[in-house]
Amino acid sequence: MKHMNATLPHTLPEDLITEILMMLPVRSILRFKYMCKSWFSLISHPEFARSHFALAATPTTRLFLSANYHQVECTDIEASLHDDNSAKVVFNFPLPSPQDKYYNCVIDIVGSYRGFILLLTSGAFDFIIWNPSTGLRKGVSYVMDDHVYNFYVDRCGFGYDSSTDDYVIVNLRIEGWCTEVHCFSLRTNSWSRILGTALYYPHYCGHGVFFNGALHWFVRPCDGRPQAVIISFDVTERGLFEIPLPLNFAVEDEIYVKDEIYNLRVMEGCLCLCVVKMGCGTTIWMMKEYQVQSSWTKLIVLIYNQCHPFLPVFYPICLTKNDEFLGSNHKTLVKLNKKGDLLEYHARCHNMGSTILVRCGVYRESLLSLPE
Repeated sequence: MKHMNATLPHTLPEDLITEILMMLPVRSILRFKYMCKSWFSLISHPEFARSHFALAATPTTRLFLSANYHQVECTDIEASLHDDNSAKVVFNFPLPSPQDKYYNCVIDIVGSYRGFILLLTSGAFDFIIWNPSTGLRKGVSYVMDDHVYNFYVDRCGFGYDSSTDDYVIVNLRIEGWCTEVHCFSLRTNSWSRILGTALYYPHYCGHGVFFNGALHWFVRPCDGRPQAVIISFDVTERGLFEIPLPLNFAVEDEIYVKDEIYNLRVMEGCLCLCVVKMGCGTTIWMMKEYQVQSSWTKLIVLIYNQCHPFLPVFYPICLTKNDEFLGSNHKTLVKLNKKGDLLEYHARCHNMGSTILVRCGVYRESLLSLPE
């Protein structure tokens, strides 16, 4: 054994070290970052981060949820809901200074992409782009033409323009009888206004969902058509387009139907429409071929009274690698199989005199930095 050790080199070749690090998850790499100066330099380089994101053998997708005003919790979506030791991390919200400006703000999770989460601070009129893995953050004020705009979380979205390596924040605004699109470019550090030609109204749909280079919302056109549609905003072309719903898909006549919620999600690499009927059930439609109406397929119909009495509503969040639906009822995290059978649940609400709703989303860990 002594002879074998004597023949081994004291250091590994740099190419081999890089190859080994590329196979590790983000949190492990960050632990090794401070082992020595050469590793710090290697791991800190933007090209290493880009290569790791593109080549990661087992990218880690994490659930992030907020149950109070100050913290967000992240955990592996593949782990048991009761496994508190499975890489659960609690972060303080990355509030810019002065923090007292945000003291009474409700912080919503708008979306995520490439490891960055977009937070919305209602009341302070600010967005925060944040990478929880690296701690990198950037605040964005919603100011355009010297005017501070208000916003609604169900009209906001977060996307990425791969043609220019640019992160964008989008907000839909109803101005008169048209829908304006306000778009923030991180590269130019400025907002721009894109005039619309039609009026759309979000239909209890949640924030915009980024898929295939575009942000998507479930909306109702206000031009006399009875049928709702999905609109997509292409972040490269900077234009609004319509995507048809499944054939014979019916939406309640009234715009405000408080017992029926429509959420868009991305599951198995496809755009999905989740129809949540309070007290009744949840239906998930999957568009297997993007923008092709005939490709819509009903993935699951979940009837609540066949599951568990505590489940008056189920909002799908994502589909795990084990084909388990992870979702919530705003107070409890729930996992179901594709037959709709209840697998496990875990209450995750926070009490501060009254119950505060749990806000959930998913993101992929990354070492990426923001473009300058």
